[in-house]
Amino acid sequence: MIDARHYRAEDKLRDGRNVVIRAITPEDKAAMLEAYHGLDPATLYMRFFAPRREPTAKELREWTEVDFVSTTRLVACIAADDGSERIIGGASSFRLAAAEAASAEISFTVEEDFQGQGLAGKLLWHLAHIARAQGISCFIAEMLPANQAMLAVFERSGLPMQRRRVAGVVHVRLEL
Repeated sequence: MIDARHYRAEDKLRDGRNVVIRAITPEDKAAMLEAYHGLDPATLYMRFFAPRREPTAKELREWTEVDFVSTTRLVACIAADDGSERIIGGASSFRLAAAEAASAEISFTVEEDFQGQGLAGKLLWHLAHIARAQGISCFIAEMLPANQAMLAVFERSGLPMQRRRVAGVVHVRLEL
């Protein structure tokens, strides 16, 4: 069984830069806030479907203090110039209600400077690896129709996919 709380993997972006994909920790609050501040408003809109304000202390806790049972959250980091880690993206899965215990909703955010580097696909692969070990057999995602880049990630994943559009939102189902 995979210990999602201590998950850590090293990988490379398309341009050859090293990236670490790991479980988020409560100690990541400041780094998450810094990463959030570095995102364009358009990226935040694609992720949250609405304009965003400064995250509250409660939101930062929810983002960084997860149980890795009902919620799994991974961050993608590169080495900063000072040797510390810099968060450049992240992905989450949220196990759905008991009636749908084998399903989880997923979401992704990748800093603009790292979009197009294969990072979302890598995050999806790692989330799926953990989810399978937790008995999850299906991912559900919702996105705005304008988020063609994320839709392309899902299409290239190799996972069986169904999609439909309802009320201006694209619903995707990926079988694991």
